[in-house]
Amino acid sequence: MLGAQDLAYMRRTVVYAHATPSPRRISESDMPARYDDSLHRDRLPSAGPRRWEAEMKRASTRLVASHTRPKPSSSLPLPPWAFEDARVVRAIRTLDPDHQHWLRYAYADSREWTDEQGVTVALWRRFEPTLGNAREKTRKACQGLAHLAAQCHKSRKNSGKVLHEPARLQELLGATRANWDKHWCPRWAGMHRILNQLDREALEALWRVTE
Repeated sequence: MLGAQDLAYMRRTVVYAHATPSPRRISESDMPARYDDSLHRDRLPSAGPRRWEAEMKRASTRLVASHTRPKPSSSLPLPPWAFEDARVVRAIRTLDPDHQHWLRYAYADSREWTDEQGVTVALWRRFEPTLGNAREKTRKACQGLAHLAAQCHKSRKNSGKVLHEPARLQELLGATRANWDKHWCPRWAGMHRILNQLDREALEALWRVTE
């Protein structure tokens, strides 16, 4: 089992693997560049106090053209860390789908709906059995709460900030303060415990395949 420092290291590894920009390899086209005369200034403006300036520009017209021969292809060698980053990204793709969704959503800043949805579904699969014989209305409300919990837990792990304040959640649920404290707050805390466990599982699984 990884300690707190090891988990923090694995989080940074995932972030850097997806966020560190790598130099792009650039290859020029094999086609000769087209002659360009669009910047010719061989025209006189209408008569006026600045006509002499236009005359000077006309006398010193510059013709702009690029090379008539294709430029040689060039490439910039990739830095050493680029290969390690690629290895981490490939390793994530071999993990359990729930772990893949969480790592990409939480630390790779994935904008893919499949990752955000995958995290919510994984959370709901683990949380639903704790509801017991709850009414259908309560279950529907908990499903919406699970989506907000996934967003909030991502923010907690990355910045330590609380994305959805309890007062706002209470307002969205239409619950009284007493009802929130007795029923909904424990459910909200339970969802975060599940996500915290999912986070640990995903990071430990990644550590095992990359060690």
